Amino acid sequence: MTQPTQPAAARTRRRENTRERLLEAAVGVFVDTGLKRVTVDDLVGAAGFTRGAFYSNFTSVDEVFFEVFRRYANGMLDQVREQIAAVPDGAFGVEAVGEVLASLAGPGSPWVVLHGEFTLLALRDERAREVLAVFSREMRAQVVEVIDDVLARLGRRGSVPTDQLAQLVISLQFHAMTLGALGDTTLSDGAPQGRWLTDQVLVTLVNGFSVELADS
Repeated sequence: MTQPTQPAAARTRRRENTRERLLEAAVGVFVDTGLKRVTVDDLVGAAGFTRGAFYSNFTSVDEVFFEVFRRYANGMLDQVREQIAAVPDGAFGVEAVGEVLASLAGPGSPWVVLHGEFTLLALRDERAREVLAVFSREMRAQVVEVIDDVLARLGRRGSVPTDQLAQLVISLQFHAMTLGALGDTTLSDGAPQGRWLTDQVLVTLVNGFSVELADS
């Protein structure tokens, strides 16, 4: 295969860097302004580029938003996988999983706003609804893998299809993240750092929807 010339390779790197900076800057713009009020000028202004740089990488504001959403969702799942994998087997338990999930639910997380913006758009726009459905299936498939790994490390297996358990976990986690973003301590037993109720919910989920491998 012919290797690209140095100028061509440099142009490719510059374009990749431009795209990356546009996407990084776009997160704050979407969170602060709201998807349907964001303009191309808002995005390029935040990233320090021109409209030409934008249109050499994207065709619309919606396309940027979809990519931001996908990357942020995958980033959170990567974070969960990495933190779970880092817990030694001797220290692994439901409490450790709770700590990982709690790390996602603190105030200031852009995910709640990004997800809310996407949901509103999907309710009104058929194309966005189709895109969100694809993203949701991909995300749920990854959550299924994480749950299967967690249960295996706990010496358990699901007593219901893992896909159904993934739906429960995603719904509860998103609710916890929404409350955290609003400063509501309902799921933390009335204290910002409290963990009692969150841990109890996880224990109930694990015990109620899985069985020990020796019993299966």
